[in-house]
Amino acid sequence: MHLCLITTCTAAILTLALIAMPTMAQQRSGLGQTPTPEPVSNAKTTLIAEAPPLTYRAPTPVPTTQVAQAPVRFNAGPAEKPWHADIWLGALNPGDFTESIIDPASTTIEDKKIVGFTVGRKLFNLGHGFSFGLGLLGAHRIDEGGVEIGMPMNVTFDGFPWREQLSTKLAISVGPSFISEITPTEKRKDNDNKGSKLLNMFSPEIEFGVPDTDWSGFFRLHHRSGIFGLIDRVSGGSTYFTFGIRHRFGLGDELPWK
Repeated sequence: MHLCLITTCTAAILTLALIAMPTMAQQRSGLGQTPTPEPVSNAKTTLIAEAPPLTYRAPTPVPTTQVAQAPVRFNAGPAEKPWHADIWLGALNPGDFTESIIDPASTTIEDKKIVGFTVGRKLFNLGHGFSFGLGLLGAHRIDEGGVEIGMPMNVTFDGFPWREQLSTKLAISVGPSFISEITPTEKRKDNDNKGSKLLNMFSPEIEFGVPDTDWSGFFRLHHRSGIFGLIDRVSGGSTYFTFGIRHRFGLGDELPWK
C-alpha cells in the first residue's frame, strides 16, 4: 500500500514537471531579447522650433566723414563778399560818347590821364542775375586838373552761363558827380562854353574775375555830362577809357541790409 502511494505521487510530480518545462524555457529565452518597437504611424509630426534667446546689440557707430571746405569763389553771395574796392587809370577820349559805345575802335585817345578809386557795396539782389549796389568814387584829372567826387548807383548782371568757369559781370553806374574845377574839355564840348561842376555820371563797364580768388579786372567808360541839357543846360561832357583792378571783401553784417 505504501509502495503504491509512493509510486502514484512520483508519477504526478513527473507529469507536472513535464508540463512546466516548456513554459519556463520560453520565459528564459525572453529575458535576453530586446522588445520589438511598436510601428510608427504615418501621421505627420510637426516640429516647433524654439525661438532664439533675445540678445541686445549696441548700434554700430556710423563713421563720420570730414568734408573738405570748398575755396571761396569770386562769385560769392552778398552775405559773403558784398564789398569791393577799385583802383583805376584812364585816358581822355575827345570824341562823342555815343560813338565810343557803338564803335570804340574808331575813337581816338588823347594823352590826358585820370586816376581814381571806388569803394562800393552790393545792397541786394534783384533776381535773374541782377543786383543793385551803391558806391563812392574819387578821381583826379592829372593833366586838366580838378578833383572829382561821385556817388555811383550801379545795376550789375552776372548770370552768364559760363560764370562758374569765368566770372563775368556787366554793370552800369549812374549818379551825381562833382568836380572842383571845370576842365577845358568840358567847356569846349558845351554849347555855351561854360560847363558845370555838378553833372551826371554814366559809366558802363565789363568785369572779368580771376577764378577761385577775390580779384578781378575791368574796363570802364568813365563819363559825365549834363544829360542833353537837363542839368544846368549843359549839352556836353567828358569821357575817359579806364582800366582797373578790383578786390572783393566782407566786413560782417553791420549794415541793416544784406
